[in-house]
Amino acid sequence: MAKWFRSEEMEYVSLIVNEDAAHQCLSDLGKLGVLQFTDLNPDLTPFQRRYVSYVKRCDELERKLRYFGNECDRFDLTIDNAGTVDNFLNTPSSVVSSGPGASGGESGAQLLETLEAELEQYESQLKDLNAFSEKLTMEYNEKVELQEVLEKARRFFMTDAPRLAVSELTSGSERVKHDREVNLLEGGG
Repeated sequence: MAKWFRSEEMEYVSLIVNEDAAHQCLSDLGKLGVLQFTDLNPDLTPFQRRYVSYVKRCDELERKLRYFGNECDRFDLTIDNAGTVDNFLNTPSSVVSSGPGASGGESGAQLLETLEAELEQYESQLKDLNAFSEKLTMEYNEKVELQEVLEKARRFFMTDAPRLAVSELTSGSERVKHDREVNLLEGGG
């Protein structure tokens, strides 16, 4: 990146560039690292600036990338390093814009739209996968709970139920004997 020393000679120039070529021109000049930009409208707030919609769109892309990073951390996934910003800036535009659906000579606005569409699609897929994962986890937990209930019921019927049945039969037969004796004594018999 640029290194600024007070002893280096500098000139103050005004650069007027067509809006269509501005992105590529400023990108190339920025790669040289010999420019410093001055804000000609310092009294404007960020929301009054002409390119505020692009900044908001970039902020939204940054939010999506943070979301992807957080989800990768959540599932302990490692992300391969794609290199440094300087390496990215030094790659030719045709390589950068050779992703799916890219024409190879896209402008900055077209690249932004392409990136927005791709990240929107990935975010949607990730949200769907998270919803499916939560649903499957909930169903799995329910199945494990039901399995535990069935296991406890099986143990109950294998160990406690026969003993209870025998005691019920013996207490039932004693009750029947008692009822017969009562009937005989009352003369009903």
